[in-house]
Amino acid sequence: MLTVSAAPLCPFWRSHKANPSLLRTLDARFGFVSTAQNWNLFGTVSGQVQVERDRLAFMDGSGSGKEPRPSEEDDVLREQSFKRPQGLNLGSFMVDSSPPTQPDAEVADERPEEPVQTDAAVGEINELFTLEVSQSPVPDSTTQMAVHAEQTIGKGLAVAMVVVWTAIGALVGTVLPPLLGGFGLLLMAAFGLFLGERWIRRDAMHLLGITWVIISMKLLYGLALDAWRWGWLDGLGLPESQVLGALMLALVGLNVALAFRHDEDAIAAQSALVLFAIGSSAGAVYGEVGIAILIVMAMALMHGLALIRSSGNLASLGISMSYLWVGVHALSNDWNILSLTLLTIENDLTLFLLLSVVTAANASMAAAFVHHENWLSQAVKAVGLGKPGLWAVSVSLGMVGALMTIAAHRTETGYALAQLMLLTLAFTSSYLVVRGVSWTRLMPFVLAPMPFLIAGLSLLNAGIVDLSFPFALGEYSVFALVTSGLCIGVLLTHQANVSDHVLWMGGLVIVVLLTLLIPAHEGGGHPRLLLATQGAVWLGLGVIAVLRSSPSIAGVAVLAPYLWLLVFATDVEQRLVNADLVPIALSERDLGVWMLLLVAQQIGVNRRLGEANLNVAGGLAGLSEMSSRLRDSDLLNLWNLGFLSACLSFVAIARPDGLTALGVLGGMAALLLAHAGMTWLGLHQGRPQTLVIAWSVAALSIAWRYGMEAGWGAALTVGSLVLILASSKRAGAAEEDPDASLRNLPGRLLTVHLGMMTA
Repeated sequence: MLTVSAAPLCPFWRSHKANPSLLRTLDARFGFVSTAQNWNLFGTVSGQVQVERDRLAFMDGSGSGKEPRPSEEDDVLREQSFKRPQGLNLGSFMVDSSPPTQPDAEVADERPEEPVQTDAAVGEINELFTLEVSQSPVPDSTTQMAVHAEQTIGKGLAVAMVVVWTAIGALVGTVLPPLLGGFGLLLMAAFGLFLGERWIRRDAMHLLGITWVIISMKLLYGLALDAWRWGWLDGLGLPESQVLGALMLALVGLNVALAFRHDEDAIAAQSALVLFAIGSSAGAVYGEVGIAILIVMAMALMHGLALIRSSGNLASLGISMSYLWVGVHALSNDWNILSLTLLTIENDLTLFLLLSVVTAANASMAAAFVHHENWLSQAVKAVGLGKPGLWAVSVSLGMVGALMTIAAHRTETGYALAQLMLLTLAFTSSYLVVRGVSWTRLMPFVLAPMPFLIAGLSLLNAGIVDLSFPFALGEYSVFALVTSGLCIGVLLTHQANVSDHVLWMGGLVIVVLLTLLIPAHEGGGHPRLLLATQGAVWLGLGVIAVLRSSPSIAGVAVLAPYLWLLVFATDVEQRLVNADLVPIALSERDLGVWMLLLVAQQIGVNRRLGEANLNVAGGLAGLSEMSSRLRDSDLLNLWNLGFLSACLSFVAIARPDGLTALGVLGGMAALLLAHAGMTWLGLHQGRPQTLVIAWSVAALSIAWRYGMEAGWGAALTVGSLVLILASSKRAGAAEEDPDASLRNLPGRLLTVHLGMMTA
């Protein structure tokens, strides 16, 4: 057998690498080839020679002849051995030898998966509608309750302890004599602080210790108020109210010190909330300006503590509470809550400047703390609605207060629009920063022009500068126009950075604001303008839903208009929102045309996204199993929900001063024929019986009150005829299907039609 020794080759190979010219000389004279592949070939040939010798020996009978015939497994092994190189692989001695390449499939498998792009501002919010059936397991209600039962009981006991101890403190401060009551409150507070100091350090009793500290500070605040009520603060050389304010501020400082000592956000939040209350009470002494200054101080304290402690809890509370406090003082009519009088900020410039300062601070804080954990997001997650980000949950709660501020001046359209556009521009910029747009790119739209706009508005409103604008526009109207242009510019420039959640939530907020701001009352309102502006919003959402293939936006665009009608367009006495609060009077003809347009929009959106199912399996406590079944079935898809919502809206709105007879009959007939036509085209995969039954029930409800039986019967007959033809077409395509339900569908549908006609 031919063999190759590695001993003489290794020095030769090293000399070859050291002196390439010598190797070329040897190659030319002796015919050597110095590549590792040819050495492998030499070894392979030697192996083949050995195998051939063995085969010839076996054929000549030189073998023993008694050896058993090799099995199939031996043949495989010998074939592999034959293919294996038998010589010396000089490539293994190469220092710069490259590793063997992997197949493309393996390389593709080893590539890291691309992370799913989520909207950090909105967070993990369940989609309203989805085109896919969820495969993730849904925990049963018993498991959910068992997991969270212990935590819920513990928190409930802590709340009960706060209530009971506070009630005892109230009795001590009001029933006992002043001296004994004051000593009792001080002793109770000291006892609570002692327990808090002792228990906070223990992990098992940490929550209980925090609760005792908060209770003790409540008692100290109450003691200060009782001291003012008992007259103990009189005779100190200053007015009692000022002494009380200084004492309360000192207690706030003690509260902040305890928060840092125990490193707890809940104690720090208590101090800021008390400062908000102090700001409200300051109105009796310092007026509107004092209220505004102390609200800004309380917000600054909350945000300052959030920055120092890097706490998302304090940041989210500061955003939401500051807006709520501004909204309460804007909408208040000298409300009295727990002996605290909430004065109204009547000066429009003071309120606008306060809202501007609060908005600037809150927009910056929401962007800075977007990735931090916070109590508000955890509370929403506990309910089962997903886990929204700090930006979304705090801004959403803050917008409640902002809407209160806007609603307080809804009759002043220019002023209300200026507030609205101020909020929109600020939080649009904040959202874009969260989505990765740098502040420098937003400089031309926000940071550069806004200080000059607010300063110019202040000068014009104060009368220092006198300018007249075209069309008799006021300074607030001009401010609203300029800021709306800036907002449109920044959105068009960075539209790719906006997620679906923000689009449909923003659309809902805009519709609510339009409803509040555009007067549509009877006699002097602008109901057509209200419908036209809403139509632009719903149409825009529908187009965006189709372009983005977004089920959630499609669901909002189709269903939200009917929900708005149920809230604001029904009979005044049956309206969900009191007509005295938001008076809206729509013309009968305008409303009839509006309903027809909604049917057309519904069909246009559902033609592409009608199979989207309502995602109600978000994990609501106690309803997870039922909600998952409903979501994964086709009962709550967009086709069915849109049809049922339209039928319900027609029934609720139909009345002599709501819709004309032609509007009701024509709208209902158009609804049935449109869905029947989509069923004929194969785009509507729902059950035709459901359409006939739901439409017939709605028609019977209207016919029993207002008649027109002949018209309803004719519309039902035409619609049923189209559905029967569509069912026959579907049954013909399913002749080989073993399921007999499709083949029997036309007969059952005819039976349903005849039954409804007899009713």
